[in-house]
Amino acid sequence: MENKRAIIYTRVSDPSQVDNNSLDTQEKICKDYLKSKGYELVKVFREEGESAKHVATRTQLTELIKFCANKKNHITYLVVYKMDRLSRNMAEGLQLIAQLAAYGVLVYSATEQFGADAAGTFLKNVLMAAAQYDNETKAEKVKDNMQKVFRDGLWPFKCPIGYQRPFRSKEENKGLASIPHPELASIVSRMFTNAATGIYNKSQLARMMNLEGFGDHYRVEVDHKIVHGILSKTFYYGNMYAKKWDEYSIGQHQPLTDEVTWKKAYHYLVLKKKNYQYQDEELYPLKGTLKCELCNHPLTTSPSRGNSGIVPYYECRKKGCKGVRLNAGEVHKQFDALLTRVQPTDRVIKLFQHMVFTNWDEVIAQTKQDADNLDQRIHTFKEEIKSIRKAKDEGLYTLEQAKEEADKVQQHITILEIERSDFRIEQYDTQIVREFSEQFLKNLSLLWDNLDLPKRQALLQKIFKGSIIAQKDKTIRTADLSPSFQLIESLKEENDEIVTPRGIEPRLPG
Repeated sequence: MENKRAIIYTRVSDPSQVDNNSLDTQEKICKDYLKSKGYELVKVFREEGESAKHVATRTQLTELIKFCANKKNHITYLVVYKMDRLSRNMAEGLQLIAQLAAYGVLVYSATEQFGADAAGTFLKNVLMAAAQYDNETKAEKVKDNMQKVFRDGLWPFKCPIGYQRPFRSKEENKGLASIPHPELASIVSRMFTNAATGIYNKSQLARMMNLEGFGDHYRVEVDHKIVHGILSKTFYYGNMYAKKWDEYSIGQHQPLTDEVTWKKAYHYLVLKKKNYQYQDEELYPLKGTLKCELCNHPLTTSPSRGNSGIVPYYECRKKGCKGVRLNAGEVHKQFDALLTRVQPTDRVIKLFQHMVFTNWDEVIAQTKQDADNLDQRIHTFKEEIKSIRKAKDEGLYTLEQAKEEADKVQQHITILEIERSDFRIEQYDTQIVREFSEQFLKNLSLLWDNLDLPKRQALLQKIFKGSIIAQKDKTIRTADLSPSFQLIESLKEENDEIVTPRGIEPRLPG
C-alpha cells in the first residue's frame, strides 16, 4: 500500500503578521489540499516571522529537514501554501527540494499545480525564480521610492527628535512632510538658540532641556550625546541630508531654527571639537605610541607656553612617576632618524622579498595540491556511485542494497565538497606585489608624513609592534620590532649576498 504520510510548512516573513490569520489561512488551505488527495497529516511546521531569503536562518525549516531525514517518520509529501513560502532564493530552494527528494519526500504547492514529471520540475524552477525575482525587485523599488521621496523634500526615515508624522498610518502620511512635535519642538528650538550663544556646553544644554520637561515626551531624558546628535543635523534648518545616498535635499518640513543660528551652534559645540582633535593629531602624531621608560605608561600631550608661543611636549603624568618629559619637535626628529635606521638597503630588500615570496609560492602550491587531491577523491567517489548503479543493473546488488551503498558514498562526497569549498586559492600578480613591497620599505619616512592618525598607528604596529620607549635622557628607542622587521634586521647582518639566509634566529637591535 502506498505511503501517504505528509507534513505542512507555513511561514510569514514579518513578525507583525504572526498574530493575524495569515498562518492559519495557509494551514487551512494546505489541510484542505491534503484531504482532497487523501493524504494523512503527520505534523505542521509553523515559521513565525522569518525571512525566506536564506534557508539557514529558519529554525522550523531546520527541524522539518531533520524530521524528514528520519526514516522512522515515513514522510512522503511536504505541502506548502505557495513555493515562495519554502524559499525566495532560487539556488537554495532547488537545493532544498533536491535534499528532500533524497529522503523520499516530494514537495507540493496547495495553490500552484504541477506534477512530478519533467514539466512539473520545470514549473517548480520557474516559480522559484519568480519568487527570487519578486523579492529582489521589491527591494530595488523600495530603495528607488525612498530616494524619490527624499529628493521631493520629504523625509522617508524615522523622524528626528522634535518632529513626528501627521497621522498614525503609513497610507495617510504618504506625500506629507514631518510636522513639529507639539511639546518637543519648542524645547529643541530653544536649545539651538542657547547653543548659538557659545556660553553653554552640551551637558549644560541637556540639563536645561530636561528641566523644560524633555523626558516627559521622549523615551529617555536628554544627555550630551543626544544634544550632539541634534546639533549635527542640518534637518533642523530645512536642509535634509541622507547618509546612505550622500545627498542633500531642501525639505518641505517646518524648520525649528534658522541656518545662521544652526551654524553658530554647530561651530561652538561640534566643529570646535573636531578642529581641536585635528590639531592634536597634527601636533602629536606619536600620541598613544610613546611609553615611559620608568613605568611603561603611555605619554600624554602637554603644551607649554613659552616666549615664542605654545611649545608641544610629550609627558608622563602617571601618579608617582612623572619622570619623562620630551619636546615634541625633538622627538619627531629622532623618530624620523629611527625610521631611516630600520629602512633596509636594496640588497636586504631583495633578500627579504626572495624569502617571503618563496614561502608564499610554497603555500599557494601546497594549497592547490590539497585542492587537487580533494577533487580527485570526489571524482573517485562519483565513479564508485556509477559502479554501484552498474552492479545493480547486472543483478549484483538488489535495489535496496544499491540505494544503501550509494547513500554512504554520497555522504562522503558531501563532506569532501564542503571541505573543498573552504579552500580559497588567491591569485596574485607577483611583480605588482614585489614592486609595492619595495616602494613601501624604501619610503617609510615619506609614507609616515602622508598618513592620517589611524594609518600611522597601523604602520607603527607593523614596524615597532605599536610602541616606542621614551627615556629620561630625552631620547627614544624601540621597545621591540615586529617579526618582519626583526627578519630584515637579521638580514642586514648577513654578509653573503648570493645565498638567501634560511632559518635565521632574528636578533633585536641593541
